[in-house]
Amino acid sequence: RIQSRLHTPLAASGTMLRVPAIRNALKSSVRAIGPRLGAAAVGNCQRRSKTASVAFTQPTEKLTLHAADTIIDRAIVKGKEMGLKPLAVVVLDAGGCVISARRQDGASFMRFDVAMAKAYGCLALGLNMRALRDGGANPEGPWGTWGPQFVNSAVTISHGRIAPVPGGILIKSTDGQNIGAVGVSGDSSDNDETAAMAGVQATGLASDPCYK
Repeated sequence: RIQSRLHTPLAASGTMLRVPAIRNALKSSVRAIGPRLGAAAVGNCQRRSKTASVAFTQPTEKLTLHAADTIIDRAIVKGKEMGLKPLAVVVLDAGGCVISARRQDGASFMRFDVAMAKAYGCLALGLNMRALRDGGANPEGPWGTWGPQFVNSAVTISHGRIAPVPGGILIKSTDGQNIGAVGVSGDSSDNDETAAMAGVQATGLASDPCYK
């Protein structure tokens, strides 16, 4: 059907259009513009790959199981030295997954969940939980008078997985990147935080300073 239509004379000029002629014209057009389209596509891909490589920085260190256990051991020892109530300690990797956790004899069963929420909040928002608590309560803090709304929104959006109280601190690599977090619960929030910081310091890793 297509063949017969293309062989039909045009009303105005009587010119015959045949399939081979059209096919050859299309091939010539493709050969002419093909290289330019290909070069443009390659250039776009190269520009995108350069942008992506600049935006992503791989951490130089990872939080190991040995380091996580060291944090927990030292946090519990610090708690005993200070005469604290039994503690629960949770260490998360940078993706929020549990590396190691422990609950001392005598600690109430929800202490694990509270410690988990403190560590989770650090990673979710990129700051220690004391900074979140203080920033939300201080009208002159980073969120101004909107501080309480920000904190409440963060807790709501996370479906209650964030506990905005001291006792959760970030764990940083030597070049300052977040590689995990530790949460401690069982005593007062200030004491929980002291035990958490002692655990991180025992590994030689760093964290943001906690101001009281």
